[in-house]
Amino acid sequence: MIWFWGLMAGVALGLEFATTTFYFGLLAVGSLGGLAAAAVGAPVIIQVVVTAAITLLGIFAIRPFALKRFARVPIGARTGVDTLPGAEALTLGSVTMHEGRVKLKGETWSARLDPDLALEPIEPNSRVCVSRIDGATALIFPLD
Repeated sequence: MIWFWGLMAGVALGLEFATTTFYFGLLAVGSLGGLAAAAVGAPVIIQVVVTAAITLLGIFAIRPFALKRFARVPIGARTGVDTLPGAEALTLGSVTMHEGRVKLKGETWSARLDPDLALEPIEPNSRVCVSRIDGATALIFPLD
């Protein structure tokens, strides 16, 4: 069975390189666990359980972090609303925690204060920065 687990790990790793889904890579790691169990002489059922346990643990515990880490888009490659965080805007009226409007890249956007970065209302005609986009609303904080 050692050859089987080795072959399965190799095929899964190849599929991971082709798909980059982070599923097949974790299956490859699980297969290496099955290979290790086979190498110490464990019964086939134990090898399968070890493979499944390692693979499932990876999918539920490691994959979410890997997706966050590797799914980041470089700033120069961002498009659409992904380009807006960090952009400067001008308030068109008073902006509070609940409502407001800003002129952002030539367009009028609904806006509100980012509660993590600002608490006091911002006056009209103030320069602000977009911290993030929430739906169709820009969350902002003052630059001055």
